[in-house]
Amino acid sequence: MGSPRIAAAGFVFAVAPALAWAQPATEFYKGKTIDIFLGSSVGGGYDQYGRLLGRHLSRRVPGNPQIVFKNLTAGGGRQAINHVYNVAPPDGTAIGTTLRTIPFDPLYGEEQTKIDALKMNWIGSLNSEVSVCVSWFTSPFRTLRDAMKSEMLMGTSGATSNEAINAKLLNVVAGTKFRLVHGYPGSTEVHMAIERGEVHGRCGFGWDSIVSRYKYWLDEKKISILVQLALKKHPDIPDVPNILDLVKTEQDRQLSAFLVAPNQMGRPFFAPPGVPRDRIEILRKAFDETARDPEFLADAKKQGMEISPMSGGEVLELVRGIYATPPAVVEIGKKIAGGG
Repeated sequence: MGSPRIAAAGFVFAVAPALAWAQPATEFYKGKTIDIFLGSSVGGGYDQYGRLLGRHLSRRVPGNPQIVFKNLTAGGGRQAINHVYNVAPPDGTAIGTTLRTIPFDPLYGEEQTKIDALKMNWIGSLNSEVSVCVSWFTSPFRTLRDAMKSEMLMGTSGATSNEAINAKLLNVVAGTKFRLVHGYPGSTEVHMAIERGEVHGRCGFGWDSIVSRYKYWLDEKKISILVQLALKKHPDIPDVPNILDLVKTEQDRQLSAFLVAPNQMGRPFFAPPGVPRDRIEILRKAFDETARDPEFLADAKKQGMEISPMSGGEVLELVRGIYATPPAVVEIGKKIAGGG
């Protein structure tokens, strides 16, 4: 017969996790650490937004947990979302952020991303991206209509890059004559090619990046803004047409929304499935309060980072909407997003 003392000790160890799980959410985070898993390298856009949030989030969470940053960049950011979804403890001590298109990989048949985005606990997003197509002042293109009349060379980093997808989408739904010039290592090299006159422009430039990093292009009238690619127009450029203003059929509207909708959740944050609901509510409330906090906003302004937040519920509704896209439209989107 086993020792009563050993049996009692076993009982204590067995119930301890259950007791911790039942701990009130308002007390849970005291003395804890929240890991923020970042799907980009240090200094990248998602890293910047993740660290900005982390510097201010703790004081909005009851118990003021410590925040630790962990960059998981493998697979183009897929490592971060896979780790949070499949490996991190589902107790509210792990959240992540990664490229906004990755949660929709399963729609494209991407097997590296092992998640169900509809089961993810979405915490919120810090901004909404509005991509634009731009032309250089020495080119003959001033409006999108000019690009419907003559072939326009657009620089890209590759056939499946965001700027390539945008250009191909506009060729399909708006009748533009964009011809893609591939092979530039990244956006900086595309911009240098634009300035050298090798290409006429680029079709996937975040408006916030233009304002924060290339404002002199605007001030010196070096570029024309041809079109916006987003679900809603940016308030800074209300007179620039949006792609949804240009579509002629319902299928084209659905296709455009399917491919540009991820921009709406520009910097999404998520927790794994299975986290107790009360802890998710605490994290969502802390996120929303942080996004309105004057000290946080001052920090963002100092770094030239645009803040236009979405709540966790709003992000979830957006994700549901994208996943509800008709299969026939998804197939067309997959062809546009492919390397063809």
